[in-house]
Amino acid sequence: MQAEEGKRDSRWRRLRRFVRSHAGLTVIIVAALLLELLSAAQYYLTRELMEDELEKYAEMELTTKAIITKGIINNSERALKSHIMEIKKNLANPDSLSDIMAWSLKYAPHLKGIGIAFNPGCYKDRDSLFEPYALRTDTGIVCLQIAGERFDYTKDGFYSYIQEKKINSWVDPYKDANLNKKLISYAVPIFDFSGDTIAVYGIDIDTHSLGDTLNYRHIYPSSFVFLLTEEGELIAGPSDSTQEKKVEDAIRVINDRTVKKNLVKDGRVHIAYYYDKEKGDDLSLFYANIKGAPHWQIAVVCYDDEVYGALIELRIRLLLISLLVFVILLFIIGLFARNEEKLEWKTMQEERIAGELRVASQIQQSMLPKSHLQQHDVEIFGSLVPAREVGGDLFDYYIRDEKLFFCIGDVSGKGAPSAMLMGVIHSMFRAFSAHENNPSRIMQTINETSCQGNETNMFVTLFIGVLDLPTGRLRYCNAGHDTPIIIRDSESSSITCNPHLPVGVFDDVVYGVEETTLQPDNTIFLYTDGLTEAKNKERKLFGLENVRNIVATCSGMQPKKIIEIINDEVHKFVGDAEQSDDLTMLVIRYTPKRFESTLEETLLLKNDVHEISRLGIFQKSVYAKLNLAPPLSRQLQLAVEEAVVNVIDYAYPVGKEDTIEVRMMSDGQILKIVIMDSGVPFDPTAKEKADTTLPAEERQIGGLGILLVRELMDSINYERNQGKNVLTLVKKISK
Repeated sequence: MQAEEGKRDSRWRRLRRFVRSHAGLTVIIVAALLLELLSAAQYYLTRELMEDELEKYAEMELTTKAIITKGIINNSERALKSHIMEIKKNLANPDSLSDIMAWSLKYAPHLKGIGIAFNPGCYKDRDSLFEPYALRTDTGIVCLQIAGERFDYTKDGFYSYIQEKKINSWVDPYKDANLNKKLISYAVPIFDFSGDTIAVYGIDIDTHSLGDTLNYRHIYPSSFVFLLTEEGELIAGPSDSTQEKKVEDAIRVINDRTVKKNLVKDGRVHIAYYYDKEKGDDLSLFYANIKGAPHWQIAVVCYDDEVYGALIELRIRLLLISLLVFVILLFIIGLFARNEEKLEWKTMQEERIAGELRVASQIQQSMLPKSHLQQHDVEIFGSLVPAREVGGDLFDYYIRDEKLFFCIGDVSGKGAPSAMLMGVIHSMFRAFSAHENNPSRIMQTINETSCQGNETNMFVTLFIGVLDLPTGRLRYCNAGHDTPIIIRDSESSSITCNPHLPVGVFDDVVYGVEETTLQPDNTIFLYTDGLTEAKNKERKLFGLENVRNIVATCSGMQPKKIIEIINDEVHKFVGDAEQSDDLTMLVIRYTPKRFESTLEETLLLKNDVHEISRLGIFQKSVYAKLNLAPPLSRQLQLAVEEAVVNVIDYAYPVGKEDTIEVRMMSDGQILKIVIMDSGVPFDPTAKEKADTTLPAEERQIGGLGILLVRELMDSINYERNQGKNVLTLVKKISK
């Protein structure tokens, strides 16, 4: 026993002598072990963070693709339903049905074909089986009669189902023998006057094209997205044939509920992990149900090699770098060398960060609209000066349907996080205002979207305005932002604004809309608190009173000049003090051109389609007085008739009688056509163009007619004024 203890004591003494004699090497070895331990801990912690980020990105991917899918579904249903009345009107003339369907297909690029399957013997002068069909091909749209001996649609279970149930329905994917393509279809029954089904009207979507749309962009290059039925049957996926086996494996995992590992938060998105033997890599599968009908599922697959490959490579590189550094330290052990290396590393990091911030600043500035806009009815100038390389202020404006949409906002905090949120708010403003004229609804949608997943509790003060350029009517909604100032005849006053919470605080905030009217040469001055809270060296604030006094002296000035004057005054006040907050200003000057009519005619119509003949006679008389060329006259007549028919169809309940006023005015250069009615609020300008995806909550209004009006007229403007719908169509009639 004593001999063993003596041996252990001898080994311990030799170890201590070695440490004392090789102190530098010992320090390096210990430091190397600690650094490797730290690197391993950092790797696993970073991997966990990346897993959390992957879940968020996958959830965003599924949400985005689900919105795209719902947009295609809704557009497909609208494309079908919007022309049912036109089909019914022409049932007595079956030869015209193909042209109507071809026209519908032309403005619905996501559809493969449209067809109508009539009850056998519906037309005595046709074959018993009669199904006219409009098909999109590589060379254009062709019209066919596809029913016959090779294809008897009466034996199709989907046709029988629609006939029996008399409901609208989607069908699961199937292989079409005629087109040799996999399709999904949606159909509605067409009834005669007695309420019996006489035909089934349906559209077809090419799943190959749908799969290409869903797989246009991904989280990672090798990721792929696919769409399933509720029963787990593949609808659409990547078009690459090499990925068919991968899609089949993923579907098998989804259908095998025992493989499911965990859920994301509220359980809407499911996660499963499995192994790809062919590629030798682990995969993460995210899938969720798409809300609404049809009840489909959507999934995205990501390879771990792509998700964590950069992290693994970085860890290996860091390990190699560490080994290299420690080898060098064997030769150079000294405080000076270590401090010099740290200084060099810090400098490189600062240069990299500075470079990235410069790029971020350029990207942020590129998101803003042009600082200056001038046309005959409005002049705008905006300025944004961030306190740091990037900031959280934003402003935006654009003109649609003779309405100026504009906003200004201030994100809480500073730096890169605020800049990222600024970009998101800017994008949402553009997206949600594209088909909505009410600023409170735009604000409501932005707020609800911003509150989703807002774990950082960041918020945005935001002011949104919509200025009707022909009338000067300004509707606006303020979410906790500084109240804008209106300059009228050498006087300035703040706009009256109801208090609302900023965007991103609570998702149940109800925002209200307010309005005022701008007179010619009135100016709106919008700003962020970086102006009123600008500080000098004594920490005094520039203040709202200073702003009002300066603005009051700027009546009649151009917007750019106003901002230059205010900037000069702020710089004089601040002096050499550092800028403490982002400084953003937006000036809008309303300068409408007076319309001098040389001809003005008015016609009162009943809200009855039989009055359209009177409208035609009235128009021909006006166009003759204006000496318009026949082609232009026909275009104008078609556009006005379509607009009036839309009013008759949508603005009045069935059985209610009222009048519609059609007023035509011209100054010899421009023809203005004003259509007024006292029906329910009906805004046809909210109808998107045929190639734009509507949000799921967007209201369906109008149809092919209003799209035709957009194509034929130079501009179209809608306002609800004193309980009346006022639709103004403008066409330049003189070159």
